[in-house]
Formats: sequence, structure tokens, C-alpha cells
Amino acid sequence: MTEEEFLAKYADELPSYEFANGEVTQKPMTKQTHFLVADEIAGKLRDYRRRTGGMSGQEPTVDFSDSINRIYRVPDVAYWAPGKDRGGEVMLPPTLAVEIPSPGQTMHELRMKCRFFRENGVDVAWLIDPGHRTVEVFEDARDGEVLSEAAILQSPHMPDFRLALADLFSVLDA
Repeated sequence: MTEEEFLAKYADELPSYEFANGEVTQKPMTKQTHFLVADEIAGKLRDYRRRTGGMSGQEPTVDFSDSINRIYRVPDVAYWAPGKDRGGEVMLPPTLAVEIPSPGQTMHELRMKCRFFRENGVDVAWLIDPGHRTVEVFEDARDGEVLSEAAILQSPHMPDFRLALADLFSVLDA
């Protein structure tokens, strides 16, 4: 499939599709745990952007293409800081990309995706594992540093954003 065909047919579909050099893959359907955590982190980022500016949302199609490779990926949740180029209808790499495992996805493949994000313009990636109530941080020298439920999620790329993981995961207990 060509890049143009992908953008015309699949860029707005749900569940989302991703594209890499002619190959189209569909992201797995989410289940309740994924949905609850994605909604919670999206809400916290929405509150943050209302205070500080920027843009955030769930499942944006992001263009990671370069002069040779044509690649579009879909983070579960993303945030663009004020001043970071967001692109047009198809966004450019965000400040933050969040991944949450869905059925059929392995933590290994999501770690690789977070590393891909970091290598291609994303400032920080968080891999949130609701099953173990941990977050792996990919940022600067941190390559998958595991934070437990007792930790505070924060980043120098997002001044004044602080989220206690216990608060994030409390949505699973409701």
C-alpha cells in the first residue's frame, strides 16, 4: 500500500492502524484496564495543558517519516508542549508518547516502540503497565527505568506536571 492510500483510508480509522514502508498493521482492540488507564492519563494531561498550554489527546496518528522511511505510529496518548511543532492533520512527534499494553502486545515490543519514539523526536515515553502497576520511563539516559506505584511521574520536559502513580492506578480499584 502506498503512503497516500494509507493516509486516505486508514489514518482516521478505529481501532487505529500504523504504517511502515508500505506495511499496514492494526493496533489491537483495548480492554477495560487499558481504557481506564488511558482515559485517566489523558485527563491528567488535558488538565495540565489547560494550565500550561500545548496539546494532548488519545491515539493520534504521528508521522515519523524521514527522507528514506515512511512511518506512521499511533501512541495510546500523546502530549505536545507549547512551541513544539505539532504538524497538520497528521501530527509530528510529540513531547510525550504513552504506551499501555493491550491483549496481543508484549512488553518487549512496546519497549522497542518507546525506544523508536525516543530515537525519532519524542522527548519522553512512558510505558504504563496496569497489571504490575508500574511505569517504565524512556527519557534522556533513562532507558526503561521502572517506577513502582509509590513513585511520582514527572519529566523536565513537562514542568509542573506531577502524577502519583498510586493516584493513576486508583482508577483500577473503583
